[in-house]
Amino acid sequence: MSPSARRLSQWLTEPMPLRKVADLLGVDPSKAAGLVRANRFPCHVTKLKGKYVALPADVMVALGIDDPIVRTGDLLAGAEFARRWD
Repeated sequence: MSPSARRLSQWLTEPMPLRKVADLLGVDPSKAAGLVRANRFPCHVTKLKGKYVALPADVMVALGIDDPIVRTGDLLAGAEFARRWD
């Protein structure tokens, strides 16, 4: 893979809060922390600064979303195309 191409999950690096992940996965957010502690949450979750978070790559796996290769040029072209419609 060239330096100008990365997997989608490599572009999405910001950890997601547990409540958001639970909502995406169809889990009751009020029960999510308990499921994590019981090791029964459907996605890998870690604790960061005292709060449960999941990486987008782990959420993608849990949702069955492919992790395609995204090229920088394609990303920039898509952003430019979107700007035209604003």
